[in-house]
Amino acid sequence: GFTVLKVKAGADADVARVAAVRTAAPAARLLLDPNGAWTPERTDRVLDAVAACAVDVAEQPDPPADPDALAWIGARLPVPVVAAEDVATVADVHRLAGAVAGINVKLAKCGGMAAARRLIDTAAGYGMDVMLGCLVASTLGIAPALHLAGHARWVDLDGHLLLADDPWTGIGGADGALRTPGGPGLGVRPARADRQAVAR
Repeated sequence: GFTVLKVKAGADADVARVAAVRTAAPAARLLLDPNGAWTPERTDRVLDAVAACAVDVAEQPDPPADPDALAWIGARLPVPVVAAEDVATVADVHRLAGAVAGINVKLAKCGGMAAARRLIDTAAGYGMDVMLGCLVASTLGIAPALHLAGHARWVDLDGHLLLADDPWTGIGGADGALRTPGGPGLGVRPARADRQAVAR
């Protein structure tokens, strides 16, 4: 059910890895994330080599703290470049304006919902797109970001799916789709209560 896949990169086998994922998931949108492991020149070479794989975005291809390098990359790539490790504050968005097509907003990194909205609004003022990202977290940690999904071009909120025993439930994701339950609040509830109800 997953229609968007993020491919982690930064190794010698990057081109083969992207090609293998594309073969296995021909209809999925591919997000490519080297986590700052490439040089600008390597970014150019790899994205050229995987052009037939229809990569949707390149996230933080080169190490952070070099907006000029990101701008050089962004001017040459046929796909949008998104800054991730480079973004935590509104000042970062101002600094990156014109250098990248978008920013990755992580609530755990920027300071919560209000801070995330400031980043999103600032990016929108520059015509920049938004990716919603996350760290490994429970459903309770992911749910607030899900409520901002309408502001994002890309949504990468899978941190709760990496837990062997998530203490919270309520937003789904195991089938590839996250859901905002109706009603007030974040829409999460203790997973223990659900398990106890099933046991009865």
